[in-house]
Amino acid sequence: MDSKSQNFQVYPHQNNFVKSKEKYPALVAGYGSGKTYAFVLKALAELGRNPGKIILLAEPVYPMVRDVLQPTLEEILREVGFDYTYRASEMKYVVRWKTGHGTLLLRSAENWRRWAGLNLAGFGIDEASLLKDDGAWKMGLSRLRDGYHLTGWTTTTPEGFNWVWNEWANEVKEGYELIQARSTDNKHLPQEFIDSLYENYDDKLIKAYINGEFVNLQYGQTYYAFDRQKNTGDVKYEQGKEIKIAMDFNIDPFCAILLQDHHTDPKIRVFDEIRLSHAGEGDLMTTRMAKHIKAKYPKCNQFTVYPDPAGQARKTSSKWTDHDLLKRENFKIKVKRAAPSVVDSVNSVNNAMKTIKISSNCKNFILDLEQVTNKEGTREIDKSNKNLTHFSDAFRYYVDFEHPCRKPKTKTFLG
Repeated sequence: MDSKSQNFQVYPHQNNFVKSKEKYPALVAGYGSGKTYAFVLKALAELGRNPGKIILLAEPVYPMVRDVLQPTLEEILREVGFDYTYRASEMKYVVRWKTGHGTLLLRSAENWRRWAGLNLAGFGIDEASLLKDDGAWKMGLSRLRDGYHLTGWTTTTPEGFNWVWNEWANEVKEGYELIQARSTDNKHLPQEFIDSLYENYDDKLIKAYINGEFVNLQYGQTYYAFDRQKNTGDVKYEQGKEIKIAMDFNIDPFCAILLQDHHTDPKIRVFDEIRLSHAGEGDLMTTRMAKHIKAKYPKCNQFTVYPDPAGQARKTSSKWTDHDLLKRENFKIKVKRAAPSVVDSVNSVNNAMKTIKISSNCKNFILDLEQVTNKEGTREIDKSNKNLTHFSDAFRYYVDFEHPCRKPKTKTFLG
Protein backbone atom coordinates (compact mmCIF):
# COMPACT_ATOMS: atom_id res chain seq x y z
CA MET A 1 0.00 0.00 0.00
CA ASP A 2 1.28 3.49 -0.70
CA SER A 3 1.90 6.30 1.76
CA LYS A 4 -1.49 7.90 1.22
CA SER A 5 -3.30 4.99 2.85
CA GLN A 6 -0.86 4.97 5.76
CA ASN A 7 -1.57 8.64 6.47
CA PHE A 8 -5.34 8.18 6.40
CA GLN A 9 -6.68 9.68 9.64
CA VAL A 10 -8.68 7.33 11.84
CA TYR A 11 -9.97 7.21 15.40
CA PRO A 12 -8.20 5.01 17.98
CA HIS A 13 -10.80 2.22 17.88
CA GLN A 14 -10.61 2.10 14.08
CA ASN A 15 -6.81 2.10 14.16
CA ASN A 16 -6.72 -0.69 16.76
CA PHE A 17 -9.02 -2.77 14.56
CA VAL A 18 -7.25 -2.19 11.24
CA LYS A 19 -3.81 -2.83 12.76
CA SER A 20 -4.84 -5.74 14.97
CA LYS A 21 -2.22 -8.48 15.08
CA GLU A 22 -4.83 -11.14 15.82
CA LYS A 23 -6.11 -13.33 13.02
CA TYR A 24 -9.81 -12.71 13.65
CA PRO A 25 -10.56 -9.22 15.03
CA ALA A 26 -14.06 -7.86 15.56
CA LEU A 27 -15.05 -4.22 15.97
CA VAL A 28 -18.33 -4.09 17.91
CA ALA A 29 -19.57 -0.53 18.23
CA GLY A 30 -22.55 1.81 18.24
CA TYR A 31 -24.29 3.39 15.29
CA GLY A 32 -22.27 6.04 13.50
CA SER A 33 -18.97 5.02 15.08
CA GLY A 34 -17.27 4.46 11.72
CA LYS A 35 -17.48 0.67 11.60
CA THR A 36 -17.93 0.35 7.84
CA TYR A 37 -15.03 2.74 7.18
CA ALA A 38 -12.81 0.62 9.41
CA PHE A 39 -14.15 -2.49 7.67
CA VAL A 40 -13.05 -1.18 4.26
CA LEU A 41 -9.68 0.09 5.50
CA LYS A 42 -9.02 -3.36 6.96
CA ALA A 43 -9.77 -4.86 3.53
CA LEU A 44 -7.34 -2.51 1.79
CA ALA A 45 -4.66 -3.29 4.38
CA GLU A 46 -5.13 -7.00 3.72
CA LEU A 47 -4.88 -6.43 -0.03
CA GLY A 48 -1.47 -4.88 0.62
CA ARG A 49 -0.41 -7.94 2.60
CA ASN A 50 -1.70 -10.27 -0.11
CA PRO A 51 -0.75 -8.85 -3.53
CA GLY A 52 -2.44 -10.61 -6.42
CA LYS A 53 -4.88 -12.42 -4.12
CA ILE A 54 -8.65 -12.24 -3.43
CA ILE A 55 -10.49 -10.68 -0.48
CA LEU A 56 -14.23 -11.21 -0.01
CA LEU A 57 -16.39 -8.52 1.65
CA ALA A 58 -19.95 -9.30 2.69
CA GLU A 59 -23.04 -7.56 4.03
CA PRO A 60 -25.99 -9.52 5.47
CA VAL A 61 -28.18 -8.80 2.40
CA TYR A 62 -27.56 -7.48 -1.10
CA PRO A 63 -29.27 -4.07 -0.63
CA MET A 64 -26.70 -3.32 2.08
CA VAL A 65 -23.90 -4.15 -0.36
CA ARG A 66 -25.35 -1.63 -2.80
CA ASP A 67 -26.39 1.06 -0.32
CA VAL A 68 -23.70 0.84 2.38
CA LEU A 69 -20.60 -1.07 1.34
CA GLN A 70 -20.05 0.05 -2.26
CA PRO A 71 -20.40 3.81 -1.62
CA THR A 72 -18.03 3.59 1.35
CA LEU A 73 -15.51 1.49 -0.56
CA GLU A 74 -15.44 3.80 -3.58
CA GLU A 75 -15.18 6.91 -1.41
CA ILE A 76 -12.17 5.53 0.44
CA LEU A 77 -10.50 4.33 -2.77
CA ARG A 78 -10.73 7.88 -4.08
CA GLU A 79 -9.44 9.30 -0.78
CA VAL A 80 -6.37 7.07 -0.72
CA GLY A 81 -5.75 7.56 -4.44
CA PHE A 82 -6.00 3.98 -5.67
CA ASP A 83 -7.06 3.19 -9.22
CA TYR A 84 -9.68 0.48 -9.62
CA THR A 85 -11.99 -1.14 -12.10
CA TYR A 86 -15.38 -2.56 -11.25
CA ARG A 87 -17.03 -5.48 -13.01
CA ALA A 88 -20.71 -5.28 -12.14
CA SER A 89 -21.58 -8.74 -13.46
CA GLU A 90 -19.11 -10.30 -11.01
CA MET A 91 -19.44 -7.66 -8.26
CA LYS A 92 -15.65 -7.48 -8.36
CA TYR A 93 -13.20 -4.62 -7.82
CA VAL A 94 -9.65 -4.90 -9.10
CA VAL A 95 -7.66 -2.40 -7.05
CA ARG A 96 -4.26 -1.14 -8.24
CA TRP A 97 -1.50 0.69 -6.41
CA LYS A 98 2.19 1.35 -7.13
CA THR A 99 3.51 -1.99 -5.97
CA GLY A 100 0.74 -4.35 -6.97
CA HIS A 101 -2.94 -5.10 -7.27
CA GLY A 102 -5.61 -7.16 -5.58
CA THR A 103 -9.22 -8.25 -6.00
CA LEU A 104 -12.22 -7.46 -3.80
CA LEU A 105 -15.34 -9.59 -4.21
CA LEU A 106 -18.58 -8.12 -2.83
CA ARG A 107 -21.17 -10.62 -1.69
CA SER A 108 -24.36 -11.13 0.31
CA ALA A 109 -23.80 -13.18 3.46
CA GLU A 110 -27.28 -14.68 3.32
CA ASN A 111 -26.07 -16.55 0.23
CA TRP A 112 -22.91 -17.84 1.89
CA ARG A 113 -23.28 -21.31 0.39
CA ARG A 114 -22.36 -19.80 -2.97
CA TRP A 115 -18.89 -19.03 -1.62
CA ALA A 116 -17.97 -22.70 -1.89
CA GLY A 117 -15.08 -23.12 -4.33
CA LEU A 118 -13.51 -19.71 -3.66
CA ASN A 119 -9.87 -19.46 -2.64
CA LEU A 120 -9.43 -16.42 -0.42
CA ALA A 121 -6.65 -14.59 1.36
CA GLY A 122 -9.14 -12.86 3.62
CA PHE A 123 -12.80 -12.11 4.19
CA GLY A 124 -14.87 -9.68 6.19
CA ILE A 125 -18.55 -9.58 7.23
CA ASP A 126 -20.06 -6.19 8.04
CA GLU A 127 -22.99 -6.05 10.51
CA ALA A 128 -22.50 -9.73 11.25
CA SER A 129 -24.87 -9.62 14.23
CA LEU A 130 -27.78 -9.28 11.83
CA LEU A 131 -27.12 -12.84 10.64
CA LYS A 132 -29.13 -15.51 12.45
CA ASP A 133 -26.18 -17.87 12.83
CA ASP A 134 -22.47 -18.36 12.11
CA GLY A 135 -22.91 -20.16 8.78
CA ALA A 136 -21.35 -17.37 6.71
CA TRP A 137 -18.46 -16.98 9.14
CA LYS A 138 -17.66 -20.69 9.09
CA MET A 139 -17.86 -20.79 5.30
CA GLY A 140 -15.45 -17.85 5.11
CA LEU A 141 -13.01 -19.63 7.40
CA SER A 142 -13.13 -22.70 5.19
CA ARG A 143 -12.18 -20.62 2.12
CA LEU A 144 -8.99 -19.12 3.64
CA ARG A 145 -6.50 -21.05 1.57
CA ASP A 146 -4.61 -18.76 -0.83
CA GLY A 147 -2.65 -15.85 0.56
CA TYR A 148 0.34 -14.64 2.56
CA HIS A 149 -1.66 -13.40 5.54
CA LEU A 150 -4.88 -15.37 5.94
CA THR A 151 -7.47 -13.57 8.09
CA GLY A 152 -11.15 -12.92 8.72
CA TRP A 153 -12.83 -9.98 10.47
CA THR A 154 -16.17 -8.42 11.28
CA THR A 155 -17.58 -5.05 12.21
CA THR A 156 -21.05 -4.85 13.73
CA THR A 157 -23.48 -3.18 16.06
CA PRO A 158 -24.33 -5.71 18.80
CA GLU A 159 -27.68 -7.48 18.64
CA GLY A 160 -27.65 -9.19 22.00
CA PHE A 161 -26.18 -12.50 23.08
CA ASN A 162 -26.01 -14.10 19.66
CA TRP A 163 -23.25 -15.95 17.81
CA VAL A 164 -21.03 -12.86 17.55
CA TRP A 165 -21.12 -12.48 21.32
CA ASN A 166 -20.34 -16.18 21.72
CA GLU A 167 -17.34 -16.12 19.36
CA TRP A 168 -15.72 -12.86 20.52
CA ALA A 169 -16.87 -12.39 24.13
CA ASN A 170 -18.04 -15.67 25.62
CA GLU A 171 -16.14 -18.69 24.29
CA VAL A 172 -13.14 -16.79 22.95
CA LYS A 173 -10.66 -18.93 21.05
CA GLU A 174 -7.06 -18.18 20.20
CA GLY A 175 -6.69 -15.52 17.53
CA TYR A 176 -10.01 -13.79 18.26
CA GLU A 177 -9.91 -10.17 19.46
CA LEU A 178 -12.85 -7.98 20.50
CA ILE A 179 -12.56 -4.19 20.09
CA GLN A 180 -15.53 -2.14 21.31
CA ALA A 181 -16.45 1.51 20.80
CA ARG A 182 -19.28 3.99 21.37
CA SER A 183 -21.08 6.13 18.84
CA THR A 184 -19.66 9.16 20.59
CA ASP A 185 -16.11 7.98 19.89
CA ASN A 186 -16.67 9.44 16.43
CA LYS A 187 -16.08 13.09 17.32
CA HIS A 188 -17.38 14.29 13.95
CA LEU A 189 -20.92 13.01 14.49
CA PRO A 190 -23.46 15.85 14.54
CA GLN A 191 -25.06 16.33 17.94
CA GLU A 192 -28.49 15.93 16.34
CA PHE A 193 -27.50 12.39 15.33
CA ILE A 194 -26.63 11.49 18.93
CA ASP A 195 -29.76 13.23 20.27
CA SER A 196 -31.92 11.30 17.81
CA LEU A 197 -30.46 7.99 18.95
CA TYR A 198 -31.27 8.76 22.58
CA GLU A 199 -34.76 9.86 21.59
CA ASN A 200 -35.56 6.76 19.55
CA TYR A 201 -34.24 3.98 21.79
CA ASP A 202 -35.00 2.72 25.28
CA ASP A 203 -32.32 2.27 27.93
CA LYS A 204 -31.47 -1.30 26.92
CA LEU A 205 -31.07 -0.43 23.24
CA ILE A 206 -29.00 2.63 24.11
CA LYS A 207 -26.47 0.29 25.72
CA ALA A 208 -26.33 -1.75 22.52
CA TYR A 209 -26.80 0.79 19.73
CA ILE A 210 -24.87 3.72 21.25
CA ASN A 211 -22.47 2.20 23.79
CA GLY A 212 -21.70 -0.91 21.72
CA GLU A 213 -22.39 -3.26 24.65
CA PHE A 214 -23.77 -6.77 24.51
CA VAL A 215 -27.10 -6.82 26.35
CA ASN A 216 -29.88 -9.38 26.60
CA LEU A 217 -32.09 -8.88 23.53
CA GLN A 218 -32.77 -12.56 22.78
CA TYR A 219 -33.97 -14.10 25.99
CA GLY A 220 -37.10 -13.56 28.03
CA GLN A 221 -39.85 -10.99 27.68
CA THR A 222 -40.17 -9.57 24.15
CA TYR A 223 -41.79 -6.34 25.29
CA TYR A 224 -39.47 -5.86 28.25
CA ALA A 225 -40.13 -2.11 28.53
CA PHE A 226 -43.76 -2.69 29.48
CA ASP A 227 -44.49 -1.97 33.14
CA ARG A 228 -48.03 -2.73 34.35
CA GLN A 229 -47.83 -0.08 37.05
CA LYS A 230 -46.61 2.67 34.71
CA ASN A 231 -48.32 1.71 31.46
CA THR A 232 -51.84 0.76 32.56
CA GLY A 233 -54.63 2.71 34.20
CA ASP A 234 -57.99 4.38 33.58
CA VAL A 235 -58.15 5.28 29.88
CA LYS A 236 -61.41 6.48 28.33
CA TYR A 237 -62.55 6.96 24.76
CA GLU A 238 -62.64 10.66 23.87
CA GLN A 239 -65.78 11.28 21.85
CA GLY A 240 -65.46 13.12 18.56
CA LYS A 241 -61.82 12.13 18.16
CA GLU A 242 -60.55 9.73 15.50
CA ILE A 243 -60.33 6.09 16.56
CA LYS A 244 -57.22 4.27 15.44
CA ILE A 245 -57.39 0.49 15.18
CA ALA A 246 -54.48 -1.93 15.24
CA MET A 247 -55.74 -5.15 13.65
CA ASP A 248 -54.49 -8.71 13.29
CA PHE A 249 -56.21 -10.92 10.69
CA ASN A 250 -55.83 -14.19 12.55
CA ILE A 251 -59.07 -16.15 12.02
CA ASP A 252 -59.59 -17.30 15.59
CA PRO A 253 -59.22 -15.12 17.51
CA PHE A 254 -59.64 -12.04 15.33
CA CYS A 255 -58.13 -9.16 17.31
CA ALA A 256 -58.29 -5.38 17.33
CA ILE A 257 -56.84 -2.73 19.63
CA LEU A 258 -58.56 0.65 19.74
CA LEU A 259 -56.58 3.75 20.64
CA GLN A 260 -56.28 7.48 20.21
CA ASP A 261 -53.23 9.68 19.70
CA HIS A 262 -52.69 12.83 21.78
CA HIS A 263 -50.18 15.67 21.72
CA THR A 264 -49.45 15.41 25.45
CA ASP A 265 -48.29 12.43 27.51
CA PRO A 266 -49.43 9.76 27.44
CA LYS A 267 -49.44 10.32 23.69
CA ILE A 268 -50.71 6.81 22.84
CA ARG A 269 -53.88 5.91 24.76
CA VAL A 270 -55.33 2.43 24.33
CA PHE A 271 -58.92 2.40 25.55
CA ASP A 272 -60.39 -0.87 24.24
CA GLU A 273 -59.65 -4.29 22.81
CA ILE A 274 -61.94 -6.55 20.80
CA ARG A 275 -61.58 -10.29 20.41
CA LEU A 276 -63.92 -12.16 18.04
CA SER A 277 -64.09 -15.89 17.53
CA HIS A 278 -64.83 -17.64 14.24
CA ALA A 279 -68.59 -18.07 13.79
CA GLY A 280 -68.69 -20.76 11.15
CA GLU A 281 -67.92 -21.36 7.52
CA GLY A 282 -68.58 -18.41 5.23
CA ASP A 283 -68.43 -15.89 8.04
CA LEU A 284 -66.59 -12.76 6.90
CA MET A 285 -64.60 -12.02 10.02
CA THR A 286 -63.20 -8.73 8.75
CA THR A 287 -66.66 -7.35 7.99
CA ARG A 288 -67.94 -8.62 11.36
CA MET A 289 -65.11 -6.80 13.14
CA ALA A 290 -65.73 -3.54 11.28
CA LYS A 291 -69.46 -3.60 11.96
CA HIS A 292 -68.87 -4.51 15.60
CA ILE A 293 -66.57 -1.52 16.11
CA LYS A 294 -68.98 0.90 14.41
CA ALA A 295 -71.86 -0.39 16.51
CA LYS A 296 -69.88 -0.03 19.72
CA TYR A 297 -68.77 3.53 18.89
CA PRO A 298 -71.62 4.92 16.78
CA LYS A 299 -70.74 8.59 17.37
CA CYS A 300 -67.28 8.27 15.85
CA ASN A 301 -67.17 9.26 12.18
CA GLN A 302 -63.48 8.57 11.51
CA PHE A 303 -61.89 5.14 11.83
CA THR A 304 -58.31 4.47 10.70
CA VAL A 305 -57.04 0.89 10.61
CA TYR A 306 -53.41 -0.27 10.81
CA PRO A 307 -53.75 -3.86 9.61
CA ASP A 308 -51.46 -6.73 8.83
CA PRO A 309 -49.91 -5.95 5.40
CA ALA A 310 -50.72 -9.54 4.39
CA GLY A 311 -54.37 -8.48 4.28
CA GLN A 312 -53.68 -6.75 0.97
CA ALA A 313 -53.66 -10.20 -0.62
CA ARG A 314 -55.55 -12.48 1.77
CA LYS A 315 -59.22 -13.01 0.93
CA THR A 316 -61.89 -14.04 3.38
CA SER A 317 -64.31 -14.38 0.48
CA SER A 318 -63.89 -15.27 -3.16
CA LYS A 319 -64.06 -11.63 -4.20
CA TRP A 320 -62.65 -9.24 -1.63
CA THR A 321 -59.34 -8.92 0.23
CA ASP A 322 -59.41 -8.06 3.93
CA HIS A 323 -58.34 -4.51 3.10
CA ASP A 324 -61.12 -4.25 0.50
CA LEU A 325 -63.69 -5.26 3.11
CA LEU A 326 -62.47 -2.61 5.53
CA LYS A 327 -62.65 0.06 2.84
CA ARG A 328 -66.20 -1.02 2.00
CA GLU A 329 -67.07 -0.23 5.62
CA ASN A 330 -65.58 3.28 5.14
CA PHE A 331 -62.51 2.55 7.23
CA LYS A 332 -59.35 4.38 6.23
CA ILE A 333 -56.34 2.08 5.75
CA LYS A 334 -52.74 2.91 6.66
CA VAL A 335 -50.38 0.08 5.84
CA LYS A 336 -46.89 -0.53 4.53
CA ARG A 337 -46.30 -2.68 1.48
CA ALA A 338 -44.60 -5.41 3.47
CA ALA A 339 -44.75 -6.70 7.02
CA PRO A 340 -42.40 -4.80 9.33
CA SER A 341 -39.13 -6.25 10.50
CA VAL A 342 -39.84 -8.07 13.76
CA VAL A 343 -36.70 -6.66 15.39
CA ASP A 344 -37.38 -3.07 14.30
CA SER A 345 -41.07 -3.13 15.21
CA VAL A 346 -40.41 -4.73 18.62
CA ASN A 347 -37.77 -2.06 19.26
CA SER A 348 -40.35 0.56 18.32
CA VAL A 349 -42.94 -0.84 20.74
CA ASN A 350 -40.42 -0.96 23.58
CA ASN A 351 -39.38 2.61 22.90
CA ALA A 352 -43.00 3.76 22.68
CA MET A 353 -43.66 2.45 26.19
CA LYS A 354 -42.26 5.79 27.37
CA THR A 355 -45.54 7.41 26.36
CA ILE A 356 -48.23 4.67 26.32
CA LYS A 357 -51.16 4.25 28.69
CA ILE A 358 -53.38 1.17 28.33
CA SER A 359 -56.81 0.69 29.88
CA SER A 360 -56.70 -1.88 32.65
CA ASN A 361 -59.71 -3.48 30.93
CA CYS A 362 -57.52 -4.55 27.96
CA LYS A 363 -56.65 -7.77 29.73
CA ASN A 364 -55.67 -9.79 26.64
CA PHE A 365 -53.33 -7.10 25.32
CA ILE A 366 -51.70 -6.67 28.72
CA LEU A 367 -51.29 -10.44 29.00
CA ASP A 368 -49.48 -10.41 25.64
CA LEU A 369 -47.11 -7.65 26.68
CA GLU A 370 -46.23 -9.49 29.88
CA GLN A 371 -46.03 -13.05 28.60
CA VAL A 372 -44.85 -13.00 24.96
CA THR A 373 -41.22 -14.11 24.79
CA ASN A 374 -38.49 -14.59 22.20
CA LYS A 375 -37.49 -17.94 20.81
CA GLU A 376 -34.47 -19.05 22.77
CA GLY A 377 -31.28 -17.47 21.50
CA THR A 378 -33.01 -15.37 18.83
CA ARG A 379 -34.93 -12.14 18.38
CA GLU A 380 -37.82 -13.98 16.77
CA ILE A 381 -41.13 -14.05 18.64
CA ASP A 382 -42.15 -17.39 20.13
CA LYS A 383 -45.61 -18.17 18.75
CA SER A 384 -45.94 -21.66 20.19
CA ASN A 385 -48.69 -20.53 22.59
CA LYS A 386 -51.71 -20.06 20.32
CA ASN A 387 -53.41 -17.79 22.86
CA LEU A 388 -50.63 -15.19 22.75
CA THR A 389 -49.05 -12.71 20.28
CA HIS A 390 -52.24 -11.73 18.37
CA PHE A 391 -52.87 -8.43 20.17
CA SER A 392 -49.21 -7.49 20.39
CA ASP A 393 -48.71 -8.31 16.69
CA ALA A 394 -51.60 -6.00 15.84
CA PHE A 395 -50.10 -3.25 17.98
CA ARG A 396 -46.73 -3.63 16.25
CA TYR A 397 -48.34 -2.76 12.88
CA TYR A 398 -49.66 0.51 14.30
CA VAL A 399 -46.47 1.51 16.14
CA ASP A 400 -44.25 0.61 13.18
CA PHE A 401 -46.33 2.90 10.96
CA GLU A 402 -46.86 5.88 13.28
CA HIS A 403 -44.03 5.72 15.82
CA PRO A 404 -41.11 3.77 14.32
CA CYS A 405 -37.59 3.86 15.68
CA ARG A 406 -35.71 5.72 13.01
CA LYS A 407 -31.98 5.23 12.78
CA PRO A 408 -30.68 8.69 11.83
CA LYS A 409 -28.94 8.93 8.47
CA THR A 410 -25.83 11.03 8.28
CA LYS A 411 -22.42 10.89 6.73
CA THR A 412 -20.04 9.14 9.09
CA PHE A 413 -16.69 10.92 9.04
CA LEU A 414 -13.43 9.25 9.89
CA GLY A 415 -11.98 12.31 11.51
